[in-house]
Amino acid sequence: MSTTTRRRPLTPEQVAATADRRAKFRDLAAAVSAMTDAERATLAARIMPTTIEGHALSVHNAALAYMQRPDVTIVGGFRQWAAAGRQVRKDEHGIMVWAPTKNRDEDSDRPGFVPITLFDIAQTDESEAAKWRCISSSPSRRARRRSNVWPGRLPP
Repeated sequence: MSTTTRRRPLTPEQVAATADRRAKFRDLAAAVSAMTDAERATLAARIMPTTIEGHALSVHNAALAYMQRPDVTIVGGFRQWAAAGRQVRKDEHGIMVWAPTKNRDEDSDRPGFVPITLFDIAQTDESEAAKWRCISSSPSRRARRRSNVWPGRLPP
């Protein structure tokens, strides 16, 4: 039994904002593509941002990230930050980069690419849920009693 949720249609303002954001990203991607490989490598080596999992961004994506946010260090998607116990601040604008997708065309062996939005660690705060997880992960009174460890008393 599966249920499908319908999204509300976008307003004309949202459609215009999306088109504007994508046009800006295309212009930015064209500017990075126009750079020589040496220029891109120099730019990427200057900052070398990594993902939240510890992987380095590609040279092309590192140059894109630098041009959008010069102080970029560690990037991740909205849900990746949530899983890591961090929350993206309200009204923060993400960094758009290219992400590979599976081939849409069986005849082609080249992967397709789609724009995705990432956020820098400077755009996030520690979430309240993560704070409560730390508090609730402390051993309970019953667990301390079982282990015979009480504050002020050394274990036998």
